[in-house]
Amino acid sequence: MAVVEQKTEVKTEEKDSPRYRITPRYGVWTDDDKLILQVALPGVKKDAIEMKALSDYFTLRAKRADILYALDLDFGEEIEPDKSSAKYEEGLLRIEFKKYNPLEHAYEVKIE
Repeated sequence: MAVVEQKTEVKTEEKDSPRYRITPRYGVWTDDDKLILQVALPGVKKDAIEMKALSDYFTLRAKRADILYALDLDFGEEIEPDKSSAKYEEGLLRIEFKKYNPLEHAYEVKIE
């Protein structure tokens, strides 16, 4: 007779840890001196959205029940993150980033 040892695995999960990680639907386009990003976040509360932006990179995390919406984008062109604005209404997040224009930051050279 063979002795079979049965192992039970106990999974401990935090209450706040999401069960699923999903890339949300989104659209990106440019308009004159802006880069516009719209992200669908159905059922997410405004205070559950976290965003960070660098000069050419954007990251978003948004939690809803057992779902984590995660989006990481490399824009391919430079923006000015400190001149961005966001609006969230009815599950749709709209972010406008100002494109970086090097001539706006250039120094004027004067002839003596």
